[in-house]
Amino acid sequence: MADKQETMNYQSDFEKGLEALEDIQLLSEFSVSPIVSHAYFHLSEMKRKADAISSGQVSHYDMVGKVLDEKISMIIDDFFGNKSRFKGYEFYKNTKKIDLKKWNLVLETIPEILSLVTLFNYHGSVDVRFDDSRLMISGLILEDGNLERSRKLIYVITRKLLRAKVLLTFNLEKTARAGLFKLVLKADLSHDENLVYRVHFKVNKHEQYMVGFSNVFCQYRSNLQDVNLVGEHNVVEIGHDLSVKHYIGLPELTRLESANKEILHFPFLFRPLSIILPVKGNLVTEAFSRSLDDENKRKQDVSKYYRTIDFFSLFNL
Repeated sequence: MADKQETMNYQSDFEKGLEALEDIQLLSEFSVSPIVSHAYFHLSEMKRKADAISSGQVSHYDMVGKVLDEKISMIIDDFFGNKSRFKGYEFYKNTKKIDLKKWNLVLETIPEILSLVTLFNYHGSVDVRFDDSRLMISGLILEDGNLERSRKLIYVITRKLLRAKVLLTFNLEKTARAGLFKLVLKADLSHDENLVYRVHFKVNKHEQYMVGFSNVFCQYRSNLQDVNLVGEHNVVEIGHDLSVKHYIGLPELTRLESANKEILHFPFLFRPLSIILPVKGNLVTEAFSRSLDDENKRKQDVSKYYRTIDFFSLFNL
């Protein structure tokens, strides 16, 4: 049964990879037809080899990974090498830790990410960084009114990426020149189903919850001073009893209170969000948390519960 489920999983991943390649090919200005053809071939080879062995692992993965590495470089070069849009670019990458599942995610989401980049009027060169946890694009942009006009489309793209468990964040800073901003756009690819950010909620002595959020929480820890600088924005505070309060701007917190709580900040473009947790969490494996839950059930300890929350489904941007 497990083998059958695994086969269904990689079959689904393969089909999504093909769909993503079709999306890339539709972006005709990238002139990536030869790249797509090669990628189709190598995806097919991955599937053929996965079909041939029960574990679903691909033989000679290093060779396949090298080909995908080269092809993603060609896509980036073809897009950012467009002299009519970008003066120049620098590309830094580290793909050693990227497995087939992550490559599939990259292929599935890069059309959306690059289509978003086209909405900004870049001025000068662009810096592009890519590894197993992120695709980050930074550069100077001219505010010509298109950003506000594209608000709805940015929401649509952001939601689509959230469904793929990719978090899209922005850091927009003013420069000394009027109308010129520094923009850092980051597609966070670091979500891992095998890891959870676990928080211990103590409702009372008879009821406790170990709640597992996405491991991406670790990347967005912040402090009271930095979040206060954001000014008015959406803030959600979760209490020990799992009650939820909403604020515009941070509530009054002493330094001691903020030191004991966990403050997370997500710099979305139009509606940044901060989440305040009653205690600090820690990163653990999903299997470890499940084993503790099973142990509590075995001991018939009904005061402790383990739950996971699909963080990406909570957003209403």
